[in-house]
Amino acid sequence: MIAIKSLIPTGRGLVHAWAAIMLAGAMFASGSAAAADLAGVWRLASPQVALKPADGQAIPFTAEGRRLYEENRKAAASGDFSFDLTETRCSSPGLPRVMLTPTAMKVFQDTRMVSILFQWNHLMRQIDLQSSVGQDSDTPTIMGAGAGHWNGDTLVVESTNFLPQKLLDNLIPSSEDLALTETLRLRGKNTLEDRIKITDPQMFTRPWTAVLVYTRASDDLFPFKEDICLDRIKTGLPLPR
Repeated sequence: MIAIKSLIPTGRGLVHAWAAIMLAGAMFASGSAAAADLAGVWRLASPQVALKPADGQAIPFTAEGRRLYEENRKAAASGDFSFDLTETRCSSPGLPRVMLTPTAMKVFQDTRMVSILFQWNHLMRQIDLQSSVGQDSDTPTIMGAGAGHWNGDTLVVESTNFLPQKLLDNLIPSSEDLALTETLRLRGKNTLEDRIKITDPQMFTRPWTAVLVYTRASDDLFPFKEDICLDRIKTGLPLPR
C-alpha cells in the first residue's frame, strides 16, 4: 500500500503545486466572470425599421450609396418594393437587418456557441466562439461569415463576406465590402444592447455606428408560435413592422 504522505508534495514541489492550483482557479474565475449571461427571450425596446447613426449625424453616404438609397426611398414611397427581396420574396433579412425584427428572439448560450432563434420565419443565427473571422467563408452569404469572442462581459462579433446588393435595413444599401463589428452587452438584468459598427467603403465615406436596445420578454413566449412570411402573404396578412 502506498502511503498517503508520499503523494503530498513537499518543498519546492509543494510551492509549484499550489501555484498551479491558484493559476487554474484564477483562470476559471476569470472565464466564468467574463462571459455575461445573455440567454433568454428578448425583443426590441422600440420597434424600428431603419438604422440610425448613434451620434445623431446623417448617414455618411458616398455618392453611390446616396444614389442607391434615394432610388430605394422613392420606389418605396410609390409602393414599389421590387428592390427589397425580403419584402417581396420572403428572403432572409441578413445582417444587421435581422436584428431589427420586431417579434421576439431567443438567445441560447454555451462555451462554444451563442445562438439566436427568431420567432419571425424561425430564422437562426449562430455565433461561433471558437473560429476566426472568415474561416471557411469562400462563398458569400446573406448572413456573412462571422466569429465571436468575449471581451470582459461584452460579446464582440465580427462579420464579413456578405452577398452584395443586400439591404442593411428597409432602405440602406450595401456592397461586398461590408464588414460589421457588433458588441453585445447587458445594460442591467433586463436590457440588452447591440452596438453595430458598419464599414463599407463603397457605400459610406467612413464607418458609422447604430445601437439597438432590447428588453427581456417573458419566457412564456417560448416556444414561439409559427410566424412564417409566405403564410402571411398567402393569407393577406401584413409583414411585421
